[in-house]
Amino acid sequence: MKSWTSVAVAFLAIFLSLRSYAQGTFRWTVTFDGAPEIQPSDEFLIRLYQERDLVFTPADEGQFGRSGGQPSLTAFPRSGSAYLFAMLGNSLAFRSLSGSRFGLVSVDLAEFSTLYQTPLPVRFVGYRPDGTIVTTEFFTDGIIDGAGPLNDFQTFHFGSGFSDLVRVEVPTYGWSLDNMVFSNVIPEPGAIPLLALGAGIFCAIRMRTKKPTAR
Repeated sequence: MKSWTSVAVAFLAIFLSLRSYAQGTFRWTVTFDGAPEIQPSDEFLIRLYQERDLVFTPADEGQFGRSGGQPSLTAFPRSGSAYLFAMLGNSLAFRSLSGSRFGLVSVDLAEFSTLYQTPLPVRFVGYRPDGTIVTTEFFTDGIIDGAGPLNDFQTFHFGSGFSDLVRVEVPTYGWSLDNMVFSNVIPEPGAIPLLALGAGIFCAIRMRTKKPTAR
């Protein structure tokens, strides 16, 4: 009976965990502060960045940038940590390495530098597994003072339509991007087989622990 109870509890925990994934309650933030570490005064043009289960690449054959924050250079925005940026000709795309579908909740955006110190659109294009597309545009405020007291980055929120995505592209340039919040909208690809395995073990132990009927 004790082993049957333990398996029942474990099975219930797995079920509740998967249910929370399916309801889109699990969220996490990509901060762009991961490996390789980058110094505050440095910036690089790159073609690949990975954090958690997300991989970031150019949307085309170009590249994008990663900055350490540049606190002493007033021509560039500052968030207090590393962030991505796109200057002329740059673009960005990202997807899940495991193939999981995801949603977008919010993102912090600023201008690339004082060279683009006017409100500019930052377009996000989301692709769903059924081939449908969802798009939205955010407009930066055009205010940037680098190491000054103003907040160079503003937080923008995505609508409910940015869910069940397999890929997102940011085809525009002239932006800086940080602290992107994601949410899961369905279980991970391996979650359903795990649930089935748990159900099988549950049934097997129940059959073994069931007392034989008297003859």
